[in-house]
This record gives sequence, structure tokens and C-alpha cells, in this order.
Amino acid sequence: MILPHINNIAAICAKHGINTAVISPGSRSAPITLAFNAHPEIDIKVISDERSAAFIALGMAQQQGKPVVLICTSGSAVYNYAPAVAEAFYQEIPLLILSADRPPEWMNQYDGQTIQQNGIFGKHVKHSFQFPVEGAHKDDLWFANRITNEAIISCRSFPKGPVHINIPLREPFYPSAEEKISFDENVRIIDSPSSEPKLSDEAWNDLAGIWASSNKHLVVIGQLEPDLKLQETLQSFAKNHNVVVVNDIIGNQHLIKGSVQHQDAFLQAGHFENLKELRPDLLITIGKSLISKNLKLFLREHPPKNHWHIHQSTQVNDTLQHVTKSINVDPSYFFGELNHLISKPSNSAFNKQWLDKEELAINVSRKFLDTCSFGELKAIDTCLNVLPDQSLLHLANSMTVRYANILGTQKAIEVFANRGTSGIDGSNSTAVGAALAQDKMVTLFTGDMAFFYDRNAFWHNENLSNLRIVVLNNQGGGIFRMINGPRSQADYEKLFHTEQSLNAELTAEEFGFEYLSSDNKTGLDTHLESFFEHAERPKILEVFSDSQQNTEIYEAFKNLFLV
Repeated sequence: MILPHINNIAAICAKHGINTAVISPGSRSAPITLAFNAHPEIDIKVISDERSAAFIALGMAQQQGKPVVLICTSGSAVYNYAPAVAEAFYQEIPLLILSADRPPEWMNQYDGQTIQQNGIFGKHVKHSFQFPVEGAHKDDLWFANRITNEAIISCRSFPKGPVHINIPLREPFYPSAEEKISFDENVRIIDSPSSEPKLSDEAWNDLAGIWASSNKHLVVIGQLEPDLKLQETLQSFAKNHNVVVVNDIIGNQHLIKGSVQHQDAFLQAGHFENLKELRPDLLITIGKSLISKNLKLFLREHPPKNHWHIHQSTQVNDTLQHVTKSINVDPSYFFGELNHLISKPSNSAFNKQWLDKEELAINVSRKFLDTCSFGELKAIDTCLNVLPDQSLLHLANSMTVRYANILGTQKAIEVFANRGTSGIDGSNSTAVGAALAQDKMVTLFTGDMAFFYDRNAFWHNENLSNLRIVVLNNQGGGIFRMINGPRSQADYEKLFHTEQSLNAELTAEEFGFEYLSSDNKTGLDTHLESFFEHAERPKILEVFSDSQQNTEIYEAFKNLFLV
């Protein structure tokens, strides 16, 4: 049986410019998958594991900057989307989730693959819709059309994010041999032209007055997608007004000349008493989460008189606990306008104090890394320095993202990490999604636990020749050895370190990756000489190290900044 109201979902998506769908096979979802597969403007990826599928879709949407469709069958399949949906919600990445469901009369009747799916993602989606069960009545068609359009509009509006449509389907729903899926070229599209919020003259005058009454100005950048326009605007703003810009590596503004990147090194928690001169009068923050815990603690303990957070959302983000103005505008617009409005430069002595700390951190770090023993810190530094320009770097959570952030980079690369929920699940899959979405080289730095947790990211038939993975294998959860609380427990090894003896060689063999490994600097350098060269297959480079030694190296590195 052909279901026009289901076929229309694919047609509406295509007319809204959505051209990618990630499908996990199932029977109840067959009408949806058949419709999307039949549409000539939509490219589908078939990923069997729903958890991996959702993170792959997230990685693709992150690169495309527009919604990617997720399609699954009923029952526990949809629950497997949950980790990626939560990540997309907090990273503000648009996903359109289409879950097939059983008719409502079969709910709670011990019938197979029948669970409470309506609203299943709770507060971790922007909106949740329930599709009509039937599509025969004209009002059903109108309602289904309206829901689909509204869901897409919600996905794309700021802040972007995931939206769920739950679709009950009653049998029969497979087309017969004589039936052919077709699409209504005149299907209704509800357009919602975007409008950029602007500030009034009164608001700008207020902001200019606060700027003028402040002497020490600081800009801090949390997680942001790469944005060349913002980079150019911030570079001009910082230069014209002598403003310090502090950038987390996932802020993607590391190419701003004179930006501070080693704040996690020279701001050591518990040792802020000699750093009070770094406290700003006016703090301007943009972006989402900050990796740097030390920076967060410092700014919480030394709050500015004024703190403006610039973000296209009515949500108040107050992670530093002292926001005085939440400004719902585009950051490029904000800094572009402010650049022309103000004339007073920031205090030069304050600027110099931050830049002197940054220069010292660069010099101390380089000297240490040139002479320290081989381990994860040196491995990440070595790999960072040889990444191809114009490539993408994905950082798994746990120590990998922390190593990269404390080291910083001057490479012309784009940096991503799942810092919405900061879990280790889905790091492989998100990088795979990025590799499928475009042709640039994608490199994933990951630890062994995150890597093995998400091996189903590779369980499909898609070409990943532009993917490179560096696995830091210390045979367990090494991060917990670096945190005072876990490592001081009598059962640390059993409950936190979770020792494991796997390596990535068999995974590479199973999924057709080229495999390399090393446990020393010379071997790593040798492998890296050709690691990023074009190849027909993806590559894994596994770096082995000792967890205890990694902890000692990292502690020694941080202690350099306490004197």
C-alpha cells in the first residue's frame, strides 16, 4: 500500500534543502525508508546500529550546517538514538528524527517492539510531534504536512537542535509489486524566512557606556563551529581596541593573531592568588561549553563587574555564575557593530599581563615537550604539529581533548569535539559522519576506551578513505589516575581504571583499515611521514603508553606553572 502522507515527508524535506538521511533497517519503518530511498534528491546512508547511526548523522549535520534525517523502526531502536540526541541538543546541531511506531491501540499490550515512544526524548529535543495514524482523510494530510514543515522550521531556527516526529503506522504498509512510489511536486512548503535579531540604539549606547567605564576587557571563546567571518571580525576588533582574546581549541578561533591558547596551563586551580591582575572589569563570552576547567574556576573566583554573553538564543547561559547581560544576537554582528561604536582601547598593562603569561607558557611547554619522556602528551603534541592544513580534527572526550586544549594549535585546521554532554560514546561515529559529509581529511584523536566503546561506527559499507584515527592506548581509563578523588580510593584499579588488554589491530583488520602502531617517538615520527597521504583505505595509528607514566608526565608539566 502506498501512503501519500509518508511519501510527502521526503518530498517536503527535499524542498527544504535537506538531502541526507541516515537509515537503520527495520520493518515498521519500511514506508519511511522506501520513500526517502526513492527520492532522487536525497542521499541515504544505511547504518545498522542505531546508536552509531545517530552520532554519524550528528557528524554529518555538523559539517553540512543543516538538518540530517534519522529514520528507525519502533521499540528499543529509537531509544538507542538518545545519547546522540542529547549531544545534538547541547551542541545545537539540527537533526530531524523520524521514528516508526505501532498504532496506539497496541500500546501496553505486550505486543512486540511496542513502547511509549511519543515524547521519548523528553526535554532533549526542541519539539516532539505525533503523526496521525491514518492518512486517508484530508485533515490527516493537512496535519501531517503542517507537522513536517513545523519540525523542519524548528530544527533550523536558532538555537538549532534536534526535533522528533513519532510516526504510528498500521499494516498493510508495504507497496505491492504493481505500485510505484511517487512524489507530489506541488506539496505544500511552509517557508519561515530567517530574521537576524538586532540591538536598538538605546541598547548600544548602554553597552558603549559600560565599555567606556571599564579598563580591563577580555573576550573568551567557548565551543563554536568554524566561522571565517567571525574570525576576521574578532581579529579587527582585538587589534583596534587592544583586547585580549582567549580561545579554547574547540572555539576554532586559534588563528586570531595574538590570541591566548594556553590558559589551562598557566591558570592552575588552587594557585590563583598571584594571578589576580588577570581579572577583567568587563568579560565578553561567546560560544558554548569551555573545556578549560582552570579558566572557569579562575573567572568564577575572580568575577568581573560586568559579563556579557553573546549567543543567538533566549536561553540564559551562566556557567561562570556572573552574567549581567545575555545578548541574543549573532557574534559577528555584535563585534562588528561594537568595533565601530567604541574608541577606548583596553588597558595595555592588562593586555600585556595576559600575553606575557601566554608567551611564557609557550616557551615552557616547548622546552618540556622537547625533553620529557614519551607518552600521551608528547604523542598528541607530535600529531598536532603534522596535521594537514585545511583538514578537520575530531577530539574524543576524556584526556584526549584536554591534552589538545592545554597544548593549543596554530595549524589551519577545524576542530570538533562532542562537548555537549562530554561523553566518550559516539566519538568514532561523529568523526565518521564528518568524513562522509565532505572530502577533507578527517583525523580523530581518541583514547582506547572511547575507541573500543564505539567500534560499530565502522560497521557499514561506506567509503572512509579520508579518515585517520590516532588511538592512545594506555590499557584503561587513565584519566581517573589524574583526578585526586578516584585515584585515592582503595579500589581504584577495579572501579575506575577498568584495565583492558585490547588493541586496535583486529578492529582494523575486520573493517578494512590500514594499521600502524608505535610505543616510542621515533616510530611515531616514521609512521606520521606517510600517515596523511592519500590512500584507498582509512588508517589507524595506535600509540601505546603506560598510564602511570602518563600521569607523572602530565603532573610534571602542570607543576612547571606553579613557580
